[in-house]
Amino acid sequence: MKAVIIPSGPILVNTALAWDEESREAMLVDPGDKRSVEEAKDIIDREELTVKYIVNTHEHPDHTAANSWAKLYFPNAELLMHPQAAKDLNFWTESEIGQMAGAEYSPQPDRTIEEGDELKLGSKSFKVLHTPGHSPGSIVLYCPQEKIALVGDLIFKGSIGRYDLPKSDYSQLKSSIFKVLNELDPKTKLITGHGESTTLERELKENPFISGLF
Repeated sequence: MKAVIIPSGPILVNTALAWDEESREAMLVDPGDKRSVEEAKDIIDREELTVKYIVNTHEHPDHTAANSWAKLYFPNAELLMHPQAAKDLNFWTESEIGQMAGAEYSPQPDRTIEEGDELKLGSKSFKVLHTPGHSPGSIVLYCPQEKIALVGDLIFKGSIGRYDLPKSDYSQLKSSIFKVLNELDPKTKLITGHGESTTLERELKENPFISGLF
């Protein structure tokens, strides 16, 4: 499994392109702006990939801002998100945060994904974990074979997701973090929604916000 991170948009969301090297099947996660989608397309064309999925880790506008562009460039890919994310998909678009993020109205998903669903890229599978707290529709995508997880804004290197936004909930965020700590291998690489990637093991040892939960 290979993954490329493209920081994008005014809030520098990590748009991620992940693909299986044997099947050449790929998924684009959290398209943050048109430029990131175009950069991903350059890689896709060069690597001769087929985009199977476009996935939002949650419904906040920095993570959904270029859904429409992604669907335009990759019309055969399924746009996927949690049902709660779909419900609130364009809630933020005209808000101050939405305008700051350069958000555009997103099409509705082709289908929704929930706890326990799997997204297959060739012989590899990403398990969907519903991890509300930062937002109601937050998910984590975990590939146990490769020990890699796309965690959105649940956990960051040295920090955790905000819980002071509308529809955020600290108790849910705490429960979701415990779920990830219990279900993921400690060696798992965490591709975060913003900033540097990290490992679950490192965050268990060094993240003061996580140690403060115990």
